[in-house]
Amino acid sequence: MNDRDMAIDNVMKFLEDDTQKVLLLRGYDNDAKVKVALSCLNEVFNKGIIRTSNKMNSVAGSINNAFGEEILPSPIKSTTAYRMGRMTVKINSYEGRTKSNPSGNETTFTLYYPVQRALDDSKRYKNLLNEIKKTYSRKIILITTNEWSIQNWDIENNVDEVFFYNVENDNPELMSNLKNNGAIK
Repeated sequence: MNDRDMAIDNVMKFLEDDTQKVLLLRGYDNDAKVKVALSCLNEVFNKGIIRTSNKMNSVAGSINNAFGEEILPSPIKSTTAYRMGRMTVKINSYEGRTKSNPSGNETTFTLYYPVQRALDDSKRYKNLLNEIKKTYSRKIILITTNEWSIQNWDIENNVDEVFFYNVENDNPELMSNLKNNGAIK
């Protein structure tokens, strides 16, 4: 089984497990994590929410880059629902003063992406945990970026499942570059 198939298998198991609500999806290949998470969510959900700490246009660009096509327009508006595959998705910031902050329900997912800025800043981290507690979606997935720079992994104590998406086989060039640059050992 290749790395991508293993990641899909793990994310789908999480989505099908009624005893788990929050997944932390870790790994070094940001595009691969986003693509697998959204593809799996598209298999299970019709509606969802993407909460970002970045500018909404940045997250749209990141998603478009991961899929290699323009899935989301630019600019993104927090008051607009967007089609992604078979899903209808609202996008807003969990750090900003967005007036429209949907909390979800049993028929939705919430994807927090990216979360690394919040993990190394105690005030942002506390706010992120509060946002997660106020999220009523059936499933919540948090995706890291810049994995090698994160110092605080306390978030693992506040989620039900952690999956590290290893890309040693699928993207050896990325892994080699990270090792050669000293980002990882």
